[in-house]
Amino acid sequence: MIVGVLSDSHDDLLALKKALDTLKEEGAELILHAGDYVAPFSVRLLTELSIPWWGVLGNNDGEILGIFQKSEGKIKGPFLELEEKGYRIWVSHFYQPAKWAFMSGHFDLVVYGHTHEAIIKEEGRSILLNPGEVCGLLSGQSTVAVCDLEKRVAKLITI
Repeated sequence: MIVGVLSDSHDDLLALKKALDTLKEEGAELILHAGDYVAPFSVRLLTELSIPWWGVLGNNDGEILGIFQKSEGKIKGPFLELEEKGYRIWVSHFYQPAKWAFMSGHFDLVVYGHTHEAIIKEEGRSILLNPGEVCGLLSGQSTVAVCDLEKRVAKLITI
């Protein structure tokens, strides 16, 4: 299963569209957004996807009710735990809870955002992944990640 991962789009619709197009081109079968959409209008591009997707809230997501409504139930609160095609996945915007989930060894993929720093770490059967930032505001680079859960490999992509 190929999972496309992104975070911290911060209302940059052009970068978000490019990120989603990149993940589609990479063959993503599921897309995860680790928070910081900022406003509900940013969620629209995700709702138009033909690929299944899920997300969590970030610390900069201000109009929470609007974001929840616009996502049609696809964006959850502070964390998300799901199982897709037999793979266990855990998503949060924040590092510390993601670190605990990763250390538990119960998940194939653990995703977080917030720091805007792209990281891939593997331990046992688990992959810890921060895709960096779609918006490119802090690092100067817009990045996403793709994770092949069957092969247990992940890569970062600059868009």
